[in-house]
Amino acid sequence: MTKQFSLLQLFSLLDGRLSTDIGDVYEMLNHICDDSLMTHHLPIAGNYLKEKNPKWLSEVKEKLSTIQALCPIKERTPDQFKWLMRYFQTKDNPTYAVPQLKDEFDTSDFIDYMLDNSLLLKKMA
Repeated sequence: MTKQFSLLQLFSLLDGRLSTDIGDVYEMLNHICDDSLMTHHLPIAGNYLKEKNPKWLSEVKEKLSTIQALCPIKERTPDQFKWLMRYFQTKDNPTYAVPQLKDEFDTSDFIDYMLDNSLLLKKMA
């Protein structure tokens, strides 16, 4: 099963800066991980996604890298972020058909990964 997400939306997952709204991050990671995640799960699920590194994610990384190279502001600053957001909104914001990870990978380790990397559980220990 796939869902369409724009480059602007996917930017949040790869860059870490919120490019649209937090609801998009929930929607993307819930779909990708085939789960109903809570706020504290989002960074861990994002790391899991990056470790699996599906082909579509590599394509998005490459596209983002190409766009960031065009940006006259090389430092990670609010001005760079504004430039990137304007670029996505006016010039280039393709959509990607994003499948669920379970369609491409063995994700039987997802729950263990989430537990092993939970900051809440580490804090309690």
